[in-house]
Amino acid sequence: MELSRRNFLYSSLSISTLAMTNSFASVIEKVDSTFSPDVIIELTAQENRVSLTSDFSTMLWSYKGRLIKGPQDTLSEIKGSYLGPSLQFNTGDKVKIIFRNKLPESSIIHWHGLDVSHENDGHPHFAVNTGESYEYNFVVQNRAGMYWYHPHPHGRTGKQVFNGLAGLFIVRDQVEKKLTLPNNDQEMNFVFQDRLFDKQGNIDYRPTMMGAHGNVLMVNGKIAGETISVKQGTYRIRILNGCNARVFNLALSNGLKISQIGSDGGLLEKVNELELFYLAPSERVDFLLDFSEMKTGEKVSLDMYNLSAKLGDDSHPVLEFEVNNLKGERFSIPETLAPYKKLKRSEAVNNINIKKFELVMAHGKGWTINGQGYEADRYEDYEIINFGDTEIWEFYNPTGMPHPMHIHGTPFQILSRTSVGPFKGSLDEGLKDTVLLMPGDRVQIIKEFNTFKGVFLYHCHNLEHEDFSMMRNYKIV
Repeated sequence: MELSRRNFLYSSLSISTLAMTNSFASVIEKVDSTFSPDVIIELTAQENRVSLTSDFSTMLWSYKGRLIKGPQDTLSEIKGSYLGPSLQFNTGDKVKIIFRNKLPESSIIHWHGLDVSHENDGHPHFAVNTGESYEYNFVVQNRAGMYWYHPHPHGRTGKQVFNGLAGLFIVRDQVEKKLTLPNNDQEMNFVFQDRLFDKQGNIDYRPTMMGAHGNVLMVNGKIAGETISVKQGTYRIRILNGCNARVFNLALSNGLKISQIGSDGGLLEKVNELELFYLAPSERVDFLLDFSEMKTGEKVSLDMYNLSAKLGDDSHPVLEFEVNNLKGERFSIPETLAPYKKLKRSEAVNNINIKKFELVMAHGKGWTINGQGYEADRYEDYEIINFGDTEIWEFYNPTGMPHPMHIHGTPFQILSRTSVGPFKGSLDEGLKDTVLLMPGDRVQIIKEFNTFKGVFLYHCHNLEHEDFSMMRNYKIV
């Protein structure tokens, strides 16, 4: 049965897979009796049947939300979608989230991009069994931005995300509000994912050493294909690449530049003009599209190219907009958006002896970092960091495929990138929590470790690479 109007995406590669282990920690609940939350939410992970087409429904896994305390706009569902509710908070909010696991296997939630303690970060240590729960208590410390949440049990993250477990986590702050960016119906958030279905319309998860790829594009948990009607005005568009493994290479169909205003960790200091850019798994991009001078009925699309392609090559539309006859609000980009502290090389305690991380396959281990796979309670000497230090890390990708590297905890900044291949267009501006390394890339990042002590993770956000052991602990002491 045809699932999409579009002949979308190239087929995934098929390679033999490594066996995945299912070793989970016993139930642990974090309860802080002194914590007085502003917002209380219950999120339940459960099986959920969703009608993706008029012909059939599909059994997926979804987060179901219930607002117990807080403003009504804290939690919003996407109708007809398998995605979890979008959660919205303000910087400084005290949040309690009760996670209940009704899945047939263990799970835990990671708040991707949020700077929270070890106990609240969703480390696999804290995965809970079927029928059990886990309580998160934290203060939202991040700047305004689009973050997200997804499961993080070791060896099962890829399957659980592919089955549908993910949702947006939006943070607002006063700096963003003063800019009066396009809002309400002129602010649009999109989650891109690819999925593979069998002939009966069921999810067909096929993990390989290349990652799990699909042949159907999903936008906000629905099959893509709908043309979006927009006013003659300026729109704020935010996109999360929520795929397990796919990297998008994106550009506008009319050849206009994209005005990037934000990245993983919120707004940039100044607008960054883009022509064609990569969006790797877990990366976010925040940009403006101005339809003010376009005529009623005129269309423009955001198109996907092959990874090594350039403008003018064959492409496929992933989002299509059609201008209607309504007048919308216009927005003039200010010279300065949202300043942030820029870290200097001289601030790093290891600016002479930079820590190096090589992304390689290792016999008997699968995908590794420096030849080491994931071990629940182990870290090397170089993975032990003094609280308050700033460090420079260098990632090197000598392999033939992309590796989007994600570091938990505080955001980082990219100092340098050396590329040797034809792949150009990585999103390196602003505060980041994920950096894309294309084949042959060598990237240096700088990061402060100054908010929480404890054990955190860094890993490839190709989720099958993560599950196949390309993940390590680091410990702040």
